[in-house]
Amino acid sequence: MSDEASPIAKGRPTRSTVKKDQAPRGVFRHPSGVWAARFTCGAGHVHEEKVGPLKNDAIRIHAARRQRAHDEPSWCPAAERRRTRVEAARAVTARPVRLREYAERWLREHVEIACKPRTREHYASVFKHHVYPTLGDVALGDVTRERLRTLLAERSAAGRTSKKKRQEGNGEHEPLSRSTLANILIPLRALLNAAVDDGKIASNPAVRLGRFSRGLNEREARKVEALTAEELACVLAVASKLYPESADILHVLAWTGLRLGEACALQWGDIDVAGRFLEVRRTIGLRARRLLVGAPKSGQARRVDLPAVLASRLGERRSIREAEAAVAEEQLSPWVFPSPSDSEKPLNAEHLRFKVWYRILRHANLRGVRLHDLRHTYASLLLQAGEPIGYVKQQLGHSSIQVTVDRYGHFVPGANRSAVDRLAETTHPALSNFDFSSTQDGNGRETKSRRAVTA
Repeated sequence: MSDEASPIAKGRPTRSTVKKDQAPRGVFRHPSGVWAARFTCGAGHVHEEKVGPLKNDAIRIHAARRQRAHDEPSWCPAAERRRTRVEAARAVTARPVRLREYAERWLREHVEIACKPRTREHYASVFKHHVYPTLGDVALGDVTRERLRTLLAERSAAGRTSKKKRQEGNGEHEPLSRSTLANILIPLRALLNAAVDDGKIASNPAVRLGRFSRGLNEREARKVEALTAEELACVLAVASKLYPESADILHVLAWTGLRLGEACALQWGDIDVAGRFLEVRRTIGLRARRLLVGAPKSGQARRVDLPAVLASRLGERRSIREAEAAVAEEQLSPWVFPSPSDSEKPLNAEHLRFKVWYRILRHANLRGVRLHDLRHTYASLLLQAGEPIGYVKQQLGHSSIQVTVDRYGHFVPGANRSAVDRLAETTHPALSNFDFSSTQDGNGRETKSRRAVTA
């Protein structure tokens, strides 16, 4: 044979095509380095399956696959894998969703986005400490009103130890208050409402549950704590005399009914001295040593009227602050009530509460009401003066007038007091002509009595 006709000269492969062992042709070395099997399924599709580093394993798998294709003409491994994935997904969908699992997703996807930091922390704490221990592993569909009643009863019986008793070394527990039980139920009801919207359950078992309409003790029977007009005047006088640096914000709280966070968040652009009003646009809070600025509690800004004397007082405060900033060659702080240590930050509400407010109460010889009770005092004095409850609702920024009525309705003067006056006048003992001369003897035995006959 000439060189022109040789396979080597024409570049053809010199590898032999003759099998060197008894392995079937469907067993081969995969490019990844492992042994693999190539076979045709019953549907006529060619498949390759990686087996492992041992050739004998690949031979065994190849024979098993060919045998199954022969026994099951409709078998196809690709179609089998698709069916397995579909069934696994269907099993996950059909699996009962546990309350803990759904709550964690709800907290992450809804509460984390739509709620304020304080609300997020409160909801997470309620589920962790009150709900999960009893209902965490219960399927959503198995949460019934009976289970919820049991939860509330258990939490109430478990109670808590007050701070005062812990300091005294007394470990005795006291039952949870109605408000605490209601605060447990509120996030749980919201969670179950979301489950209804998502189609996880048919109805919310927490609807109209926990209507705690009766006070259990004297503290719960009291609606709100408020100062009288004389007590408020005394408080403001003591503040102006002994704590002049905090007197302005206390006047704002007392004469506008702002929440403490709303008052601390006031900026000069929120106040219209000429128009005698201010705009409540934000609130601040301190959580884990972080200053958080957000929308007011209602989620909407509101306009609050200012008394003439307070508007004048705030105008004078701004003039003084502008003069001080000019002398110090600094910019005027945007905050009406800045922090004493850093004018770029608002006043810390805790400083005002503990370093100023309770000291003022001691100087004024008054009971230990909360600083927030200035808001209740504002509402009660307006209503007692005969102001419309709708106006009070607007000033306080309540979401509905029903909130104002429920909380402060007992301060509204009665419109029909003349009716009870007439009742007392017509039944007064002094109007009776009864003859007591022969009503009873000394031992209480009944005797004959008569009414005096008038001419």
